[in-house]
Amino acid sequence: MSTAGSYDRHSHRDDAAEIQRLASQARSGWGKEARKLIWFGLRDGMSVLEPGSGPGFVTAQLLDLLPTSTITCLEIDPALLAQAQQELQDKVGERVRFVEGSVLETGLEGNQFDFVYARLLLQHLSDPVGAVREMFRVLKPGGKLVIYDVDDDLFGFFDPPIPEFAPVLQRFGEAQAARGGDRRIGRRLWRLLRSVGFDNLGLEVLASHSDEASLESFMQHLDPDRLGWLVNGGWLSQAELDAFAVARQKFMESAEAYTLWMMVMVCGEKPE
Repeated sequence: MSTAGSYDRHSHRDDAAEIQRLASQARSGWGKEARKLIWFGLRDGMSVLEPGSGPGFVTAQLLDLLPTSTITCLEIDPALLAQAQQELQDKVGERVRFVEGSVLETGLEGNQFDFVYARLLLQHLSDPVGAVREMFRVLKPGGKLVIYDVDDDLFGFFDPPIPEFAPVLQRFGEAQAARGGDRRIGRRLWRLLRSVGFDNLGLEVLASHSDEASLESFMQHLDPDRLGWLVNGGWLSQAELDAFAVARQKFMESAEAYTLWMMVMVCGEKPE
């Protein structure tokens, strides 16, 4: 979701298309994600912080999963925070609090949350250690942090293969790194949490695939129109993007098209 780092929603086509993509991203595979959160210790009645909460689509899922919990949405982009307030207007009541601010300096009181869920956030931060330290600070002793994020070397696969995607993924990662992000953050999460002081660590890899969700729900993230900023920024040639667009279309027209993507989920507990 949104951060002060490498994510820029304005580079991803128009706002409406990006909001639609974020909605699909939040909802695809949520059942498995929710089960893993519960397995890591999330319980109804807990006080939950969602840093980088964006337009509120994950928040809505958390509210349904935890009918008596309070959720604090922390978001640095005021437009996305306003979108969340609109998205959640029928769910808000006293259970949702909206805070405009950075995960690096939340301004929140320490030792107040039972659970923090940082979803697709750390990959965008130039200072992930500082962010994890701040999340550690606001957790109660015994509270848990769960991070859900990417590692491009674990991305997944397409069947039939799309070899033209390899340079796109590589350049996407390079461009994000130039903005201060890290699309290989997944491999660093365990040691990062341990270095800040979390214990009772756990790590899981979550797979989602197109036989379980629609093929379009995956491939919309790789819409060539969404990747045009890589060409505009000099990271990818127009010829490379055009070749990928043709290969992507051919893949989607195949009756046998199948894709599987993987994400890393790491949990740590603040010592009592």
